[in-house]
Amino acid sequence: MRSSKRSRMSEPRPITDSPWLWFALFSAVGLTALLATGGKFGNRQAQIERKSQARAAVAEGLTITQDGTGRKTATNVPEYSRPGMTKIRLKPLAITLGAILAVSISMLARERLHANNTVNNGVAEDTGHDQ
Repeated sequence: MRSSKRSRMSEPRPITDSPWLWFALFSAVGLTALLATGGKFGNRQAQIERKSQARAAVAEGLTITQDGTGRKTATNVPEYSRPGMTKIRLKPLAITLGAILAVSISMLARERLHANNTVNNGVAEDTGHDQ
């Protein structure tokens, strides 16, 4: 009875029981999606920021003057965002997801290594007690 109880206790838990697996999986999927569509997100972010900057410039009193040749120029115009040069960048998100992925993989490996050592030590003790 005792040895069957020990053998059940010494079986390693499935890897899917570890929260570190899920942290690694979800951060890897997020990082992959971000890297795969990063250019589209960057272009879209620049477009959203340009619209916001234009609205802010109009609200602050954007003035348009016309010179003798008929050319119109605006004063108090901010420098508008463009792809790759936005105020809100995606790089911190990619770095955060990468850090979460690295930490979760290392913790998962540590957890599995510790579980394997516990199982191996438990098996060695079981064989010693059963003889």
